Amino acid sequence: MSNSTYATAFNRSETPIFASIETRLKEHLDRRTHEGSLRSLMPLPASADADTSSKKNPLTLQSALVDFASNDYLGLARCPDQHSKVESAYREFLSRYEGSKTNPPVLGATGSRLLSGDSSLARTLEAYLASPSVHDREAALIFNSGYDANLSILSSLPYRNENGSDAIIVDELVHNSLVMGVRMSRLDPKNVFLFRHNDVEDMKRVLKNVCQLSKKSTSAIASSGPSVLIVVESVYSMDGDIAPIKRILDSAYEMGATVMIDEAHGLGVFGRTNSQNMILEDGTDVFSKINSIDKPYKNENTRKSGGTGVLGALNLEHHPALFCSVHTFGKAAGCHGAVVAGSSNLISYLVNYARPFVYSTALPPHSLVTIHESYESMLGIEGERRRKRVFQLVKLFRQKML
Repeated sequence: MSNSTYATAFNRSETPIFASIETRLKEHLDRRTHEGSLRSLMPLPASADADTSSKKNPLTLQSALVDFASNDYLGLARCPDQHSKVESAYREFLSRYEGSKTNPPVLGATGSRLLSGDSSLARTLEAYLASPSVHDREAALIFNSGYDANLSILSSLPYRNENGSDAIIVDELVHNSLVMGVRMSRLDPKNVFLFRHNDVEDMKRVLKNVCQLSKKSTSAIASSGPSVLIVVESVYSMDGDIAPIKRILDSAYEMGATVMIDEAHGLGVFGRTNSQNMILEDGTDVFSKINSIDKPYKNENTRKSGGTGVLGALNLEHHPALFCSVHTFGKAAGCHGAVVAGSSNLISYLVNYARPFVYSTALPPHSLVTIHESYESMLGIEGERRRKRVFQLVKLFRQKML
């Protein structure tokens, strides 16, 4: 039926009561076009087909281009050897089900983790990610994306708006997923505070102001009083600068606050074996130390590997002010999904209250295998080789541009 036919059939007047949503959509798009801010997907080459041998195929275009745009920091997403490693591991996983008619393998998870989507594969992967050799926390929970993980934590925490009021203190440049998680929280917007980017002194000023607003001294903060959560990233993707994590955690601990750290852009790039590649807080150019990456970072805990992130590089996984960390797999890991690492209480709470987790179909088995193999590569010899190459390129770029 045409629109006019529908209008006649339903006896609708010429002038509708309500405005058209489609018209409003077009108005917003036209406004962005006029402002020069309209987003659109880039067109694919005309010859982009299944022929992966073609030099014009988007899967092979990287051979002729220098990548300054993607998050594939270690190149694992485009690595043929990594693809083969994943497929080999997945075939091994499928072989466990050969000949089974009552328990065949599944392509998809079939449901959320709380219904039919849980599996020993997911549980084993979470235990591996929480283990001392990886993120070294009590427990871990896998999410479908880093965005989902951040929304889940910040939107579900049991904030209180009375009796002194809880508060969230956020670095002014955190990712949109963290901003939206705070907006979706149960916390009154007047109890959300920003501090200047990576400015610990300004963060402490905000903490003291929050303390005064709650009419409690710092020494009086207890389980019955207000809770304060500080939200930061370890590495900020737009400028590539690293947060002064230790000073943030120490300052939070002094005041009784806790810290959530998004490690999306730290995972795979930093870790125990190359902490010397981080720019020091005093501005020291540590890139001059690039050749020392072959010498493992000496630490009392030799079980730790490289590539687990900034927290791992600084040995801060057990800092008493650390509430949780979020590690996203869509960047250096070259795949998809994310994990929240924290206390057993937090993970149990998220299983019960985090809506993106409760109501989303879980990741399929192939994704879980891919995540495990990505970590094996990032934390192993191959990861060390790729990290060394990344910082060689960083050094070269800085020398040429500065």
